[in-house]
Amino acid sequence: MKPVLRSEFSGNASALRFASSRKLSGPGAFFQVVEAGFDGHAPTESLTNGLEIYREILGKNNEAVTSTTRRRANPRATARSQLQREPITNVAIIDLLPGGFEVVDSSARTGASSINGVNYVDVREDRAVFFVTAPTNALEIDYQIKSCNRGQFIVPPVFAQSMYDRNVKGRGVGGKITVTE
Repeated sequence: MKPVLRSEFSGNASALRFASSRKLSGPGAFFQVVEAGFDGHAPTESLTNGLEIYREILGKNNEAVTSTTRRRANPRATARSQLQREPITNVAIIDLLPGGFEVVDSSARTGASSINGVNYVDVREDRAVFFVTAPTNALEIDYQIKSCNRGQFIVPPVFAQSMYDRNVKGRGVGGKITVTE
């Protein structure tokens, strides 16, 4: 059996062509395109296509911050439906954490959620995923994160998408946060 062949191609490619020097037997050829990693630069424009989503990182006085000490901060994700006054069911809100931060366990745990308006939460090392029904008025999701390191970090944009209608989605803008002490 031959090993799996791999090849890279440009992200600007408009088509790929596969050819074989001999006739293939059996079911033929299989190909897979894998895209992995993170954006090198945070998007500077939001995206709204049926869903509006944005996130602020709040300090202890509920003011938006771009700098904090090695203490807790409070992300607040706000989402709402923009579909003709109808809520959107089965929406996943993906909140990637800035590098060097982790979710405070007591504020959001994996499982059925105690956060008002959130059905289920999936907390991972680098993100928190909230499963909601996006109402026509603003749904605010508050939880806590804490920094583990000092430095300047990219804050990835928050993203929301309907799980069953991939065209219904929204994305906030990214930013930067500085952690001192």
